[in-house]
Formats: sequence, C-alpha cells, structure tokens
Amino acid sequence: MRHVLVFWSLLCLIQAKAQDKHLLYNQTHNPQSLMLNPGAAYQATEFHIGVPALSNLYASVGNSVLNVDDLFNANDFNSNVAVSLEQISSTDFLAFNQKLDLINFGFSHNNRYYSAGVYQESDGVFNFPKDLMELAYFGNAGQDRSYDIGEINFRANLQTVFHIGVNQQMSDELHLGVRGKLYTSSVNIRSVKNTGQFNTGPGEDGILLDQSISNLNLKFDRTGLEGESNLSPGNILLGSNYGLGLDFGLSYFFSERWEFTASVLDFGFIHFSKNTRRDAYQGFFEYDGLPVEFPQFSEGDDLITYYQNLGDEIEQNLPTETSGDAYTYMQPAKINLGLSYNFGGKANSCNCRLKSAEKQEGNQTLSLHGFSMVSANNVFYSLNAMYERSFWKTVYLKVSVGIDQFNQPNFGGGVALDVWKINLFANLDRLNHLGNVYNAEALAFQFGLNLKL
Repeated sequence: MRHVLVFWSLLCLIQAKAQDKHLLYNQTHNPQSLMLNPGAAYQATEFHIGVPALSNLYASVGNSVLNVDDLFNANDFNSNVAVSLEQISSTDFLAFNQKLDLINFGFSHNNRYYSAGVYQESDGVFNFPKDLMELAYFGNAGQDRSYDIGEINFRANLQTVFHIGVNQQMSDELHLGVRGKLYTSSVNIRSVKNTGQFNTGPGEDGILLDQSISNLNLKFDRTGLEGESNLSPGNILLGSNYGLGLDFGLSYFFSERWEFTASVLDFGFIHFSKNTRRDAYQGFFEYDGLPVEFPQFSEGDDLITYYQNLGDEIEQNLPTETSGDAYTYMQPAKINLGLSYNFGGKANSCNCRLKSAEKQEGNQTLSLHGFSMVSANNVFYSLNAMYERSFWKTVYLKVSVGIDQFNQPNFGGGVALDVWKINLFANLDRLNHLGNVYNAEALAFQFGLNLKL
C-alpha cells in the first residue's frame, strides 16, 4: 500500500507526448494534411471522403524522464521508485493525445477546395508534484521542510469537433486556407496557477509535529464527473458545452523548388456552464498533534486511511468554497512552421491516380518542420529534419530525425500509397526504440484510409 500514490503517478509519467504530427505535415497528396495546414498546396481532387473511423487515427504515449525498464528491472522495486523520484523534477510533465476521425470529406468548387468533418479527441497535460510525491512515499516523519503545493498543475479535455474549411490558390506562389470549428464537450478537468506550502517540523516538545499550510490558493475545475449519465457514449459524442475555434494556414513558393508553410491550429475556447463544479481552497491553516511516526505498515496501518484522516481534518478547518459557476477553457493553440526543398528527377506520370497540377519539380524533398504548443503553462516544441521520396506518384516514403521537449533524438518513418482511388498512410514515431519498447520514452502512431475521387 505504501507505493500506491507514487506508483500510479510514475506509471502515468510513462505516457507523455505532444500533438506533433510532423510526418503527415505537408504531404500534399494526402487530404488529411489539410487538417494540419488548411492552406497547404493540396493536390486537389474533385472529391475525397475518409473511411469512417479509419480516415485518421492517431495516438501517442511517451515520457520525459522514465521508461518501463527504470521501474521493472532486476533491481529492488523500492530502490527503483526512490531513484525514479530523484530523477524527476517539478517541471517534468506527462501528456497524452488521441484523435479519431468520425467522418472527413472535401470537394472542389469554383477554384476552391472545401473540406468538412467530425472528429473526437482527448488530450491532457499533468505536471508532477515532486514535493508531494516525496511526501506520499517517504512521509514527513522527522522532516523539517516545506512542500510546494503549487506544483499541482494539470488540465485534460474530451471533446468532439465539427469543422469546415476552405483552401484557395491565390496566385502561382500563394495558397491560403482557414477552418472554422465548433467544439462540444461534456468532460473537462483543470487546476492551474496554484500556490501554497505544506510546512512541517518538530514541535517544541520534540514528540509531535508542528504542521501548517500557508499562502494556499488551490482551485479545481471539473465538468461531467459528478454522474455516470454524463459519461454515456451519446453525451460524450455530443457534449452539452460549446465553444468556437479557428485554424489558419498558408503555403508560399519562393520558386519551383523552395516552399514555406505555416499554420496556427485550435485558436479557440470552450465555455463550460453545464454539469460544472468549482472547488477553491484558500488561506492559512495551522495544526499539530499528528505523531512523528509514519504509519506502521507491518502492524496493519493503512496509508490510504492515514491520508484520508489527514485530508478530512484539513478540509474541515481550511476555508473552502464550492460552486457550480461556469468557466472558460482555452484550447492549447498549436503552431507549425515548415521549409522544404524539392529536387531530383520529375515524378513519372501514371494512370494509377487522378492527375493534378505539379506544384514543384522533382520527386524528392528535404524539409524542416517546427512545432510549438503551450498547455497548462508547459511549452511543447519539436524540430525535425525530413527526407521524402516518391515513386511513380504512387508510393511515398518519409523518414525524419529530430529533437523535442524531451531532449532526446527521435527517429520516425512513414509510408503512403496513392493508388487508383485509395490513399493509405501509416506513420510511426520513435523508431529508435522500436526494438525494445520497454526502453522507450515515447511512441506515436498514425494511420489513415481515404478515397480520392
């Protein structure tokens, strides 16, 4: 029982990754690339439609500090937990992202390409409160120190997004695009910008602990977690809270070989007003009388009961405020920047796909891609160099190497088939750990199947 709180946190830490989809970015033969840049120089078809639930499936897990082998190896598990706690810092965070396209389609009309669809997405970011994790694992017996409650920092959201976008070639060099989004959500949690210290030290008699909470300003917002009906599939798909957002993008050709691209995604918000709960804890609280000895597990003492009793005493004596007030959740906006150079022989034409205007010369591309996102006061970033080669405008191979906020090399690869009326693609990140996923700090996978008519 001693390890329950910390062990759960460390398991979650192994699942962290941002929403960087660089392997799909600017694949202009793929209609799904419009979701990353509505202004991409898409090789427009008359019509495309994604196979429902298969047109774009994305999931990512990862970690900024640890891997599975750090905890589950030949060494003593207790020692592994202690070493892991020493490794992490309060600035380490976990993140997850999952996206499932329910429907996606597009069509050409009056020299513009329109796209629309619906997708379901879940994402979250959780900072690790190192001080509180050490308190949970080691206890505060004999400790004369202050634990930072302000390290509590997280947000998570489950949403369904309805979107419609337009892409237009403004000139031979410039493409512009914009997409409007309607967000619906019934499940959301967040707690950010908290402050407070839990202070502990020996009392004057040397037997009891003097403990206090000072400068506390701790807030929790949540929606849809008070009843099972709020978590039903229908309510999750069509949420009871709404918001609006915009995507912007462009593509500019300096020449037949050089192209610059950029996009800003999810510039928007959701206003939560139904099934909400807001808890606020503020002020100062001093108490004593707790024994110096931490619970004796060998004698049947229970860690959960110990902390439950402590929490009940704090909650009864600390000023609290609970309400059902509405709150606004800002979407984590994402920025993509790209620079590419096309070279090599011209891609040979064939009858295996619809013909489209050549935007660039050559069948090989070298590119740089940068990504940035701020979420729960954490900065996500990545920088990747990529090489892509096409064969007969039917087979596309892509490899990448880069760095990100985890400060580790990242090798990725993808393959796409554009044959007849079928566009099929698969991308896999963190190939350098594919041989032994237990040593992987992060993994990401993306798959899609679309029809181009």
